[in-house]
Amino acid sequence: MNEQWIFGIDGGGTSTRLRIESLEGRLLFQSEGPSLNPRSAGWDGSQRTLVQLFSEMYEQTGLVPDSCLSGFAGVAGIDRAEDTGTMLGLIRNAARLGPDTALEVKNDSIPALAGAFGELRGILLIAGTGSIAVGANGAGRIIRSGGWGHILGDEGSAYWVGLRALNAAIRFHDRRGPQTDLLGSALAFFEERDPFALIPAVYEPFDKARIAAFARIVAEERQRGDEVAEQIFKEAAEELALLAISIATRLGEVLAGGRLLLR
Repeated sequence: MNEQWIFGIDGGGTSTRLRIESLEGRLLFQSEGPSLNPRSAGWDGSQRTLVQLFSEMYEQTGLVPDSCLSGFAGVAGIDRAEDTGTMLGLIRNAARLGPDTALEVKNDSIPALAGAFGELRGILLIAGTGSIAVGANGAGRIIRSGGWGHILGDEGSAYWVGLRALNAAIRFHDRRGPQTDLLGSALAFFEERDPFALIPAVYEPFDKARIAAFARIVAEERQRGDEVAEQIFKEAAEELALLAISIATRLGEVLAGGRLLLR
């Protein structure tokens, strides 16, 4: 099939979506794979995800690489010029594209901001597996806050909430922290009976998406009145507010009545 096509990639911290469209905007293919973030999946993992998605696409659609006009990828964990260049190379190779095909890679918060407001102007706070805020003033100035990853940052994110809850659970077990039902919830979530079994359950292998998923259970405990869970979410809200406020301060924008979107 020689139909011309374009593509977009949404590479988040947990999963990656590939969408192929015709020049008229007709959907030709859409699929989802593992995380594309090299900070969590590694560059080899990023490559495997891209090869998997594009190979599936070519097999199912009959499209050919030479008919691709352009593509854009928003990828979590990508900011530095070196990382952008590496990701561009991986995409070009996985999609079997020549050097003349126009490709662009940005941090996934940038297309999210543009998609939310229809332009690069406003403040967007993203709190999913990780957390990041990005803002733009419409005159070309773009500022980000957060997005440092699960080791250096991601305050207020689902991963952060899940990890804080696990910390609280084991502190209660050791009698180093206040009483909480989070210990029982953690054991049930990880399908373990012995608190010490949480060690291999969390570390072997380490999966930040699974810890982030535990945040839903923490939210349920909060609704049931667990004070420790309540405090964790209070601190998460404070951390997310700081992300947005830091953007507003540096842009000189006022949040009240402004263009702040929570996703």
